[in-house]
Amino acid sequence: VRKKKSISIEEKIDIISAVESGKKKADIAAKYGIKKNSLSSIMKNKEKVLEAFESLRFDPKRKRLRTAFHTDLEEALMKWYRIAQCLNVPVNGPMLRLKANDFAQKLGHSDFKCSNGWLDRFKSRYGLVFRVQPVEAAATTTVDAPTLWYQNVLPYHLNDYQPKNVFYIQETGLLYQMLPHNTFTFKGETCSVGKLSKERITVVVGTNMDGSEKLPLLVIGKNKSPHSFKDVKSLPVDYEANVMAWMTSEVFEQWMHKLDDRFQAQQRQVVILVDSLPAHTEVKNLKSVKLVFSPPDSSLCIAMKQGVIRSLKVKYRSCLIKRFVDCVEGNKEYVLTLLDAVEMLHLCWRKVTPETIVKSYNEAGFKLETKANGNDTEVESDFDLIAHAQAAGVEFPEGLSLEEYAALDDSLETCKIPTNNERMHAKESTSDKAGTFVGDEDEDEGDQFLGAEQPSPSKNEALSALDTLRKFLRSQDMNDSLHDSLADLENFI
Repeated sequence: VRKKKSISIEEKIDIISAVESGKKKADIAAKYGIKKNSLSSIMKNKEKVLEAFESLRFDPKRKRLRTAFHTDLEEALMKWYRIAQCLNVPVNGPMLRLKANDFAQKLGHSDFKCSNGWLDRFKSRYGLVFRVQPVEAAATTTVDAPTLWYQNVLPYHLNDYQPKNVFYIQETGLLYQMLPHNTFTFKGETCSVGKLSKERITVVVGTNMDGSEKLPLLVIGKNKSPHSFKDVKSLPVDYEANVMAWMTSEVFEQWMHKLDDRFQAQQRQVVILVDSLPAHTEVKNLKSVKLVFSPPDSSLCIAMKQGVIRSLKVKYRSCLIKRFVDCVEGNKEYVLTLLDAVEMLHLCWRKVTPETIVKSYNEAGFKLETKANGNDTEVESDFDLIAHAQAAGVEFPEGLSLEEYAALDDSLETCKIPTNNERMHAKESTSDKAGTFVGDEDEDEGDQFLGAEQPSPSKNEALSALDTLRKFLRSQDMNDSLHDSLADLENFI
């Protein structure tokens, strides 16, 4: 009797890729020495195979997808292990055994005890191997996960979704008040969360692959209701807050559900690529969004930082300098609140071009086409802007370019696992703060200079301001869209 050949998960992935690419099934079956019905069985279960490989729940060399009895415990333990890897925390067998027993107690598995046999089976199921190495080195796995992921898993998603329905999101830290003459504090140093970063926020950007759609920015600040938000009923961005101004698993889950609602309303199915970070956790009950976790510090992550995020920051820093120069030339007090920063970010985000977005994806190894129009010219205006600022008396450090100025806060932390005390503080500071921003918390660092509170303009004052704007625009060469916008504004008022 001919012995049935066992195929590893890695080989099954290759078989699925070959079938999807259009190769003949008979040739594929012959290459791997399996029968046609075995190949059909693999294709029938391809979702399970891809899910197992993508989530790194099984060693790719493993040949069976048999799962454990305590699946919730294993999922919790593997998630903890992944977080430890992200934070470069060394993990060994005894640590895993202690953590497994801890999770078992928390999950109510009173009959569970982590034996050597159970630990060996767990390590085998997930492909974990602990080698003797220096204390500072982290535990390693037997597979080159990033390479396998990019070669096998990602193409599967790109085949199933059009570029317009493939999104990538990423966080970046921003010192929203930092003017050029403040930069000497950071030049040549690692910018970290602390006294140097009191006016920091985290900005989350998201774009699709063909550059046709940018997700609304998510801004994460420190105060749920900063003073400048008082009586504000709507913002041009999504806004969340916690004491660290970081992305957390709670904020991530809420935002994913909000995006899921958005795409449901559009009757779209999309995939969102995110980096494997502690704050990026699995989100249940998503109907239109499929989350795919890419390896940390991937080529896509690096390309997006150097492309889309850099473009946004350069534009924001340019607006910041122009605002300061206008105040100097107009002999007015310079004030920048968090509300001002949020509105400026929204304006700058609208100016990031599809060409910049597609170029970032291409730098990461994707092959996308777009029509270049040369609109993204922040680098070309670098010299003129700096010269103008210096002429107005702005202290711009010698040799500091606009791009360097924009990148000085790139190393700010954007997510971390909070301590129990930080979690309690965060819950206390965000409780009972839903709906309209009321501005009853401690003032932001930027809001403390506001001085006397300004009353909201009346309806007549708003109409008068609109009339002034209309008179100005009549003397300019403006297109039909601006006329329509003015009409929309008047109807709204």
